[in-house]
Amino acid sequence: MSNNLNKQKKHKKQALLGQVQGKHKARIKRTPHQGNLTIEKSAPQNAEVVAQPANEKKPIGKWVALAVFTLVAFIFPKPKLITYEKLGLVSQSVYWDGLPGIDPVLFDSNLHPRPALERNTLYLCVDQNNPNTCQKYQILEQAGFISALKKLALD
Repeated sequence: MSNNLNKQKKHKKQALLGQVQGKHKARIKRTPHQGNLTIEKSAPQNAEVVAQPANEKKPIGKWVALAVFTLVAFIFPKPKLITYEKLGLVSQSVYWDGLPGIDPVLFDSNLHPRPALERNTLYLCVDQNNPNTCQKYQILEQAGFISALKKLALD
């Protein structure tokens, strides 16, 4: 008799919320032009879901940053290595043209440069406002950006 009671009192196991493995879900679907309800059974859901990459789009932020950096490198003046001399005294210095509103700079000097690079002349002044404090130097050679970086790194 106890076997009969055990067979009759079988308990249904209930799944926890979110654990619907191997069971079919029924979903109700309405068609727009018909008022009838249709019930569709969906395929069983598996616990393993294929994860798709979160960033399917290519990262454009890197390309934008690279484009901005390249644009800045072409627009803004770059330092030059200038070799200049006066009365047999030859010197090399890194010269930067500056920006609008910022004066040109010689990196290893306290003097204020006034360039005339197209005439291969460089004026170095003690006082910016007084032209009588300037001395004229002859530019012998102008090297590019890489040479200027090497000079700055080695000094």
